[in-house]
Amino acid sequence: MTANGLVTLIEAPLDRDAGQAETADGLLSLLERRRSIRRLQSGPFSEASLQRIVEAIHLTPAAFNLPPWHVVLVHEERAAFWELVKQAFLERLEGDRLERYLDRLSGFRRGVAVALVYEEVSVRRQLAEAWQITLDQAGAYAEQGLGMVQLALWLALTAEGLVASLQHWDWLLEEPLAGFFGLPQDRFRLVATLPIGYADEPPRPTERIPIDRIVSRNRFAGNGIAK
Repeated sequence: MTANGLVTLIEAPLDRDAGQAETADGLLSLLERRRSIRRLQSGPFSEASLQRIVEAIHLTPAAFNLPPWHVVLVHEERAAFWELVKQAFLERLEGDRLERYLDRLSGFRRGVAVALVYEEVSVRRQLAEAWQITLDQAGAYAEQGLGMVQLALWLALTAEGLVASLQHWDWLLEEPLAGFFGLPQDRFRLVATLPIGYADEPPRPTERIPIDRIVSRNRFAGNGIAK
């Protein structure tokens, strides 16, 4: 307190480095914990969790603010969804391949939800017109956006304590799911299916690729980091 009765507040300097390190560690933890799990079990799936997952999809960046994706989240109707998937497998597969797919299906059924990532195909043309670029270039932007939303979705699931497994079943499911969801096939293309739940098996061992094969500093260094 000063002589005139005023109180002087001395603010401690903010430790910005510590805060940034904590945020970075949180992101790295999510990336490390994100694993592909094929045996799922049920558990809580609250409306709050669902809204956070939806917001992660909403916040994913897209070129020219034109998201090429539409994500369908199936929760209440997942039993009917999995029955449709089973019928599609039975109609289009046979032999050992059918057995493998049915076994995988049995591992997914007990999960809490399914996310289906679709591409809205007209966005490629919109991107080409907005940026005055070729359709091939616009296609590259769309593919990048579709990859980013899949990662954002998977990290959001990981943050909620959930697991998933990315399945490329578009060639099997696109046509039957179009009728199930009421999606026009001429407007939407199925890209990926992510069954969601709680892990009912340990993650498979993963050997990470050496960093010097995928990252260089300052200059390209082949299979080694430039010093």
